Amino acid sequence: MKNDKNFKTITESAREIDVCYEADVVVIGGGPGGIGSALSAARNGAKTVLVERYGHLGGMATGGLVTIIPNLSDIAGNQKIAGIVQEIIDRLDESGATHYPKKEDWGTTDEDLVNYYIDSNLAFFYIRNDINIGKQRVLYTALIDPEIMKCELNNMMEEAGVQVYFHSWGTRPIMHGDSVKGVYIENKSGRQAILAKVVIDCTGDGDLLEPAGAERDRRMIPGLRIAAFAHPYWMGNVDLKKFDEFRSSKPEEFGKLMQDIHSQGGAPHFLKDLVKNHEGIVWFHPFFPCMDQDRIDEINKVELEGRKKIQLTYNFYRDKVPGFENSYIALSAPQLGIQGGQRVVGEYVLGQKDITSDEIFDDTIAIFPDNDNGEISANHPNVCIPYRALVPKRINGLLVACRAYSSEWEHNEYFNLIPHCMAFGQAAGTAAAIAVKEGIEPRNINIRVLQEKLISQGVILPDEIKNEISSKSMAS
Repeated sequence: MKNDKNFKTITESAREIDVCYEADVVVIGGGPGGIGSALSAARNGAKTVLVERYGHLGGMATGGLVTIIPNLSDIAGNQKIAGIVQEIIDRLDESGATHYPKKEDWGTTDEDLVNYYIDSNLAFFYIRNDINIGKQRVLYTALIDPEIMKCELNNMMEEAGVQVYFHSWGTRPIMHGDSVKGVYIENKSGRQAILAKVVIDCTGDGDLLEPAGAERDRRMIPGLRIAAFAHPYWMGNVDLKKFDEFRSSKPEEFGKLMQDIHSQGGAPHFLKDLVKNHEGIVWFHPFFPCMDQDRIDEINKVELEGRKKIQLTYNFYRDKVPGFENSYIALSAPQLGIQGGQRVVGEYVLGQKDITSDEIFDDTIAIFPDNDNGEISANHPNVCIPYRALVPKRINGLLVACRAYSSEWEHNEYFNLIPHCMAFGQAAGTAAAIAVKEGIEPRNINIRVLQEKLISQGVILPDEIKNEISSKSMAS
C-alpha cells in the first residue's frame, strides 16, 4: 500500500512531545522476547520499561492462545532451553497451571506415553521418530494455562521492578543519526516519548526496524509455517470419552465427518488440553496462508474470515459430532497469530548452513534443539545462536529479541517459537544492562561477561564455553 503511486499523502504538523519516562532500557512488546528482555535487564540492574499494546503480557503464549512451549529438550531428552522459560514453567507448576512429561520421561520410548500424546493429537509437539534407534521418543514440551500465566508474568515484572506501560503502542524509535535514543508511544494519554540508552525490539514483527533505518530481509516462501496466520480458539464442555468411543467404534463415519467439515472450510483437527482442571477443553489452531503478515488489510481479512470459520466449525461439531452436543466456544484468541515476517539483517545472519554446521560460536548465547528436520536433526541435534544475530548492522542502541532476529527463512521457520524468543530476550536484556553499566554500545560488550551472567541465570550454554569461563575464573 505504501508503494502505491496513487496513494495520497498529507503532512502532519510538527509538535512537541512530552517525555513521560527516562530509562536505561526500554523494551517494546511484552511477548516471549519482551518477557525475557525486561526481566533480565531489570534483574541485572538496569532501570527498565516494558511497553505492551494489549492489557496483558505473554504475546502469542497467552493472547495468541499458542499455549504450547515446545522443543525444550533434544530428541534424547537433554534439556537445552532453560533460564527464564524454565522459571515461568516452575511458577505455573506451583499453581497447577501447566502440563509436561516427568523429567525421567524426557527422551523415553515408552509406548504408553508415546500413544498418550498421539491420542491427544499433540504428537507434533511431543513425539519425534529417532531414526538412530528406530523408535519414537517423548520431548520435553510444556502446556500452560494462559490466564494464570498472565497473572504470574505481572507478578514477575513487579518483583523485578519493571515499569510496565499497558495499552500502549511503541510507534517509532527516537533517532539521533544512526543511534536509537528512545521510542515514541501512543496510548489513551496521547503521544509520548520514553528516552532510553538501549531499546530492544520485541514486537515480533520488527516494527522499529524500518523507521530506524535498519536493513531488513522480507523474503518468504509460500507453504511455510511462518508464511501463515493462526486464528486459535477453544471449545469447552466437550465429552471426550464419548467422542473417543465414537471415533474408535465408527472410524469410517468419523472420517467422513472430518472430510465434510474440511470441504466446508472448517477445522477437521483439534488438540486435547492436558492442563489440570481443563477437562473438556479442546484447541483448534487453523492456519491462513499469507506472505505479508504486517499488512493491515491482510490482518483484517483473517480476523473476519477466521471468526466466520469459528462459528461454522462450532455449529458443525455441536450438531454432528458425538461428544460436542453441549459444547460452547470457550475462548478465541484476542491476539492474531502472526508467525513470521521481516527479519533484521544483523552482524551475523543465520541460515540453512547453520542448521548443519555444528558450529559453536564464540559468542553463543543459546542452544536450540533441532527436532524438526528428520535425518538432518538426527545428525545435527542442536543449533547454537550467536549474540551477533540480535545486533543490527550499523544501527546503535538497538537490539532485536523476537522472531525478527537476524535469519534467513530456512532458519526462522524452525527457531522463532516461544522458548526461542524468551532465550533471545534473556540474552538481549542482560546485554543491554551490561552496555548501560559500562557506558558502551550493545555491540561492544564483553561476550564472556554476558555468557557468564547467562550461565548464572540458568541458561544452558555449550560445555566448551562453560569450561573456558570456569578456567579463566579459577585462574583469576
